[in-house]
Amino acid sequence: MSGSGTTPVGRDASGAAPHGQGVAKGPDPLRAQHRTAPAQGSPGSAEPRGASGEAGRHGGRGSGSGSGSGSGSGSGSGSGSGGSIIRRLSGWGSRLVLDDAPERVVAHLKSQILSQLGAARAGYGHPLGRRVRQAYGSPLQDDPQHAVQSLSMATVCLDFDDTAYAGHLSHSTVNVPLVYASSLGLDGRQLLTSVLAANETAARITAAATLGPFRGQTAGHTHLAGAVAGRLRAESASADVWAHALGMAFSVPTWSLSRGFFSTDAKLLVAAAPVRTGLSACDGARFGLTGPEDVLEHPQGFLHRFADIPLPEEAVAGLGTLWHTETFSYKIHPGSAYTSAAVDCAVELHHALAGVDHRDIAEVVVRGSIFTAGLDRIARQHRIGPDSSVAALNFSLPYNVATALLTGSLLPADLAHPAVDLPDRWELAARVRTEHDPAFSRHALLATAPLGQALRRAGERAEAWVRAIDARAAETLPPVWLEPETDFRWATKNLGARVTVRLRDGRELHVERRAAVGAASGADGTHHAALARAKFLACGGDPEAADLVARLEHLGPDDVRRLVRLALAGPDDAPTSRPTADTPVARDVRDMRKDTAMETAALEEAYTGLIAAATAAAPVDETSAPPSGERDADWTLAHVALSDRLLASTARQVLAGDAAGLDNGPAMDPKAIGELTSSAGRDVLVELVRRNAAELVGLLAQTPHNQRATPVSVRLVGDKGEELFSGAVPWGEIVRLRAEDHIPGHTGRLRRIADAPREC
Repeated sequence: MSGSGTTPVGRDASGAAPHGQGVAKGPDPLRAQHRTAPAQGSPGSAEPRGASGEAGRHGGRGSGSGSGSGSGSGSGSGSGSGGSIIRRLSGWGSRLVLDDAPERVVAHLKSQILSQLGAARAGYGHPLGRRVRQAYGSPLQDDPQHAVQSLSMATVCLDFDDTAYAGHLSHSTVNVPLVYASSLGLDGRQLLTSVLAANETAARITAAATLGPFRGQTAGHTHLAGAVAGRLRAESASADVWAHALGMAFSVPTWSLSRGFFSTDAKLLVAAAPVRTGLSACDGARFGLTGPEDVLEHPQGFLHRFADIPLPEEAVAGLGTLWHTETFSYKIHPGSAYTSAAVDCAVELHHALAGVDHRDIAEVVVRGSIFTAGLDRIARQHRIGPDSSVAALNFSLPYNVATALLTGSLLPADLAHPAVDLPDRWELAARVRTEHDPAFSRHALLATAPLGQALRRAGERAEAWVRAIDARAAETLPPVWLEPETDFRWATKNLGARVTVRLRDGRELHVERRAAVGAASGADGTHHAALARAKFLACGGDPEAADLVARLEHLGPDDVRRLVRLALAGPDDAPTSRPTADTPVARDVRDMRKDTAMETAALEEAYTGLIAAATAAAPVDETSAPPSGERDADWTLAHVALSDRLLASTARQVLAGDAAGLDNGPAMDPKAIGELTSSAGRDVLVELVRRNAAELVGLLAQTPHNQRATPVSVRLVGDKGEELFSGAVPWGEIVRLRAEDHIPGHTGRLRRIADAPREC
């Protein structure tokens, strides 16, 4: 599961499908957008369709035909639509270079690596991790396969690793390139490229099987792909070697069982076992052993066995433009992502409870999404106490919330003796209970992660799948006409919670969070580098190592070796070598590439402000009237979503070199806006704005700079349909006005609405 192990939604890890078990990687409300929603319309059409249209109800999303399936540019671009999934991923991944990825994606790679190194240090510093080192050796040992096995077990053991939309990637996608970096003499750019190729390959295959029995940490198959891609890109292997290694590895995938996963140390093998299989497949493919290239989609292959609803489109959509790496959420506490927001709330409440004895607390109520409630039900099936395994403690929401309330934090040491022996923690944990809140489920299901993108890709098939698992989750699904995202730059993971502490004297204190600290596109989403550094240092990491990661793309092989040793060396490892000079080994051509594409920074900044204002204007169960004479928030959001959809259509015309036109009439049409606002709640409107803006900016980022002068035939109308302007305007000028005038104006209106008096 994202943030922990399995899923309360769907079959459990043993393959059974009990009803009412809750949702693990919960259903997402989003449905086919392009062909039905007035805010989205048809990908190539300037005329949005009505919200009540039927196009999206007849397989629109399941076809995977959105604009996000296009390929990017450069050597990392998609390799075309022919061939098997493995052949397409192999051809793309084997040629991927770091400059194919935007700078924001590279920034995520560095945060991911540093945060994973923090998880490794925390793991090896824990009694359980020390036993791993004794059994399997140091991560710096000469045998790379044993080194990766040890490292993967250490990074799994405290559930302190970060999560992408599809998978706990880093146990293979970071660990394998890190271990092989020294022996292969990788420089910083090569190391980053290897992690990127591994992330994108593993996340995509994981996403294709997300609607099945395994998600999150139980999805061991993630690490078959991560190990193969991470090693073979580091070795500059050919696409043929990739294809046969992946074919062999996915012919023998692991199948996790909940019996051992949730309550014993067997969980430590969930990544280590498939990593070893993947590395063995690489050895064989290097010397001519073969595997079936169609093993993923074949009727007797992987997806048929591991997915209730196979989503092969997820594996190849948007190669080179849709970056799974930027869907990462970063953990600042060990434990499941389904409990993170509740722990964050408890940390805040600790300070408000200063001076209150824990015996004066009558009860603690945690309200959350179906993910949180479902995980709590699963965890309570096991006896959890001071002598429980670390895995069981990780999944115990009562213990983790009680610890945070009492201490103001949740640290790796809280999962070991003597902390787990303290009676006050268990006394308070006994008074913690969990309630499902449909509002939190709705927000969770609107988000990209942990499951929303996959459900949108599944189309109408998803609703029956969700309803068969838990009717409560199906009732929180948003409109059917929302479609998969085509750009992840503003991906979200909204697993929120509200923690209420009721005191015996009648007082109540509560804290609510829409998302956990460090969650994708949360309040802290843009500060992931600072969060990763703070985590690494808190886990005993050397500041020099953190500094080296910050400039990783400029490091030579000697500096990379020093980084790995500084970050992972234990007391029995040889001392590190002396520092070397900063020796960049490859000219960074990213600045040159930026000059060849349209500049989008100003527009991205404008949309970031708009999305924040839109979220603030949409509190749960509250409404606010607009200031006198202004449009309300729903009209504003619907208008922006419709406008962006029209602009995206124009952007595709410009990019293709076709005659380009823009008519804002559909975005001003009262009927179209009325249909959209009546069929979508405020939260859905905010989601539409986020997605359509990401699609538009993503298209602009692919547009050559010289095409900004392309003339666009523009027709603008006012509120009553009266024509205000008709003529040709350069495409770059339209984009500039959007960034400097239109979007800031709408943002200002939303902020004024948010500041207006509220009516509960």
